[in-house]
Amino acid sequence: MKKPVVILGLSLVLSACGQSQIATQPTHKSTSPQPVNQEYSVSQSRIIGSNEMIKVKKDGSNVEGNLRGYLDAFGILSIGGGVCTGTHIGNGYVLTAGHCILPEGQEGVRMNQECGNISMYWGYRGSPETGAPKPLVNMVSQCAKVIYAELNNKPGKESKDFAVLKMNSAPSAFIRLSTSGTRASNGTKLTIFGYPQGRPLEWSQYCKMDSLQGEPARFAHVCDTEPGNSGSTILAINSSGVPYVIGIHDAGSENFNIGTHLADAMMTMKAKINFNLITATSSL
Repeated sequence: MKKPVVILGLSLVLSACGQSQIATQPTHKSTSPQPVNQEYSVSQSRIIGSNEMIKVKKDGSNVEGNLRGYLDAFGILSIGGGVCTGTHIGNGYVLTAGHCILPEGQEGVRMNQECGNISMYWGYRGSPETGAPKPLVNMVSQCAKVIYAELNNKPGKESKDFAVLKMNSAPSAFIRLSTSGTRASNGTKLTIFGYPQGRPLEWSQYCKMDSLQGEPARFAHVCDTEPGNSGSTILAINSSGVPYVIGIHDAGSENFNIGTHLADAMMTMKAKINFNLITATSSL
């Protein structure tokens, strides 16, 4: 188990997209965003200490029982040149990182735009690249619209990296959002599922949240990630054992990884486009 880190400042590096290895799908070239200013440089998401990621079995039997029913909610986001991770959060909406959606190396905002070039591959888990049975994709869906995507790496309160997409179809499984409207607190127990380097689904196990001084919309964690984990939802577990989203993984630094608080992402969309993510994803 990793110990939480004390963060005194932020030297941010974006997570690179990973190389696609989806069975029966074309191989995609790995991509990395370019540096945007002198304060920020490009690197990978980080393995912190030893690699604690677990290759999730097809039936999820090597994942804790309370999490198994949610495994189909995690999909590979294919953007032509690389892959990220996305999560179905209800009613066909997918949460991921802004830098996965915006043009490579560019900051800014994208909203209410078509996105037919983006595909989601669901259910890709099981054996690693060698061995049997081979992991297969259960379902493919296409992006219908970018509801909102933002990447802002300027140090300070506006720094954030997240995106919400509407898909033309989605699995029945979804992860609920934190509805408190507030940021999760330091020490919150976290976990992450994703597709590192485009491999079948892997589980980070657990780590804890820490703050980033001067970066209120972002936080630090030491759950293991690799390129391809960009956009993975960062989950907490409630007292009933149910996972819920509290953040979006988007970057790594030398000794820790970084996420954007869900609360800040939701406040931004409410202020800029009057979009209530809780209402949109709630079951009818």
